[in-house]
Amino acid sequence: MELRFYSMHGNLKEPRYLFIINPAAGQGRTAGLFTSLKSRIEKKGVRFDFRITRVPGDAIAFAREGAEREYTHIISVGGDGTSHEVVKGLMGSSAIFGTIPSGSGNDFPKSAGVPLDPALAVDTLFSGGVKAVDVGQLGDRFFINGLGIGLDGAVSHRFKKLRFFRGQLGYVLGAVQEAFAFEGFVTGVKIGDWEYSGRLLLAGASNGMYQGGKFKLAPEANVGDGLLDFHIIKDMNPLQRLVKIPKVLSGTHAGLEEVELRRGPEMEITVERSLPAHMDGEPFYLKPGTHKISILPGALRVMTAPDSD
Repeated sequence: MELRFYSMHGNLKEPRYLFIINPAAGQGRTAGLFTSLKSRIEKKGVRFDFRITRVPGDAIAFAREGAEREYTHIISVGGDGTSHEVVKGLMGSSAIFGTIPSGSGNDFPKSAGVPLDPALAVDTLFSGGVKAVDVGQLGDRFFINGLGIGLDGAVSHRFKKLRFFRGQLGYVLGAVQEAFAFEGFVTGVKIGDWEYSGRLLLAGASNGMYQGGKFKLAPEANVGDGLLDFHIIKDMNPLQRLVKIPKVLSGTHAGLEEVELRRGPEMEITVERSLPAHMDGEPFYLKPGTHKISILPGALRVMTAPDSD
């Protein structure tokens, strides 16, 4: 069957695929992955091009250029960080987003219904369905899977510096190290009519269930429900942190007295000092002040497996 794509304006278009490849993702495995998958893509009989990223920010520019040149499908080949950049570049366009997971955590594909096997993910790009998913927003930044402030932000910064331990093991190792090193912070949080003021270990928002590969921070999160799952965890001593980290891995932390899980369309947080943070695993620093974290319902169309909810 010949593929056709309707733009937001109703015009019939021939599908054009742009693959944006981060060769450094997955400890360098992605560099050889696309070569092995290229023949599989060629057999689909569609028009496609690819771009290779060299430095951070390239994927944003390539995606933005691709959207302007009216590629109908823009595909991230890499991890959640690569997808994060690609989505930022195509926000506001009519392009459909796709991903071939090959990163360290692959958190977004798990929640969005994208197969983790690269070959199956390629097939999904051509025979799967299209699902509208939500996008989180902080100021002029966007995230598709999760935002973390505090301890998990510090873990993300530390993970980027690790040389010998990568993947999910690297995230766990970073969490253990930061359990001893990270200093809690004073903050004020408001979610709807619920408010909290005090000292926290971490806070953040989840669009998908997982962050950091195996950390099930938001067991009931749904990327298409129009809401974010917020987590607020009060500060505790290093020994308590070590004892309770495994509960976050298994998603059984909801019952802890230090943990507050809330769902809603937005959260307001006020911080007194610059704090390590991350979006989709990409580290940055949140400046002192009051910040609003909100949801953009159904803002992104994603190619997913045929049986995806």
